Amino acid sequence: MSVINVVRIAKIVALLAFVLPWVAVSCSIPGQGQVDLVTASGLELIQGKMTANPDAEKQMGQGLGGMFGAPPGSPGADGGMQTSSSTNVPELGMNIFAAAAALVTLIGLGLSFVGNGKATGRNVLVTSLVAAALVFGSAWWWKDQIKKQGNEGGGASASAPFGGPQDSPFGGGMGGMGAGMMDQMLQERFGYWIALSALLASAGAGAVVMTGGLPSAKPASAPPPAA
Repeated sequence: MSVINVVRIAKIVALLAFVLPWVAVSCSIPGQGQVDLVTASGLELIQGKMTANPDAEKQMGQGLGGMFGAPPGSPGADGGMQTSSSTNVPELGMNIFAAAAALVTLIGLGLSFVGNGKATGRNVLVTSLVAAALVFGSAWWWKDQIKKQGNEGGGASASAPFGGPQDSPFGGGMGGMGAGMMDQMLQERFGYWIALSALLASAGAGAVVMTGGLPSAKPASAPPPAA
């Protein structure tokens, strides 16, 4: 397999990773392990949407109820975490970083079929590095938006779709332990890591192409003719 084909395969893998889970709002529940409240694939991040875990309320209620002796749906001693089904799924608006990452990856894939030699290697190297930075930026932007919503008070709105403290899965804002808990709850998922790794692999292969490709083994010299 040629090195440029490695570039193409890596970029295709990165594009396919957009349909996989990228991020999640998750929490650790005794007896249940990690419970994802809402998740988002790369495509959902582009749209600014997330998908609720339909079993989250049941899982959290079982864990918190068993630990604190409280019925499902009541606040636990975990910093205000709520298990109410009234929790809204956040609508964050278009994630321009994720959208740009998909676009640049697609452009880089197209450029891998244009030209040859060092110019092609340079093109795929640059587009891969830019796309990888944008993938990283997409998760950073998502976390920043969620944290801003955790600081919002009052009723639900376009800027605070989690609603007020009674609806927010983060409890009453980010005061005290809330900020530290939120940092632990906002997590990347395997689709994000696959996309990032594939783009970095593509960049590495592009650098090899730009420098002239892998060195070929020299043929063994023929033995001297017998006297």
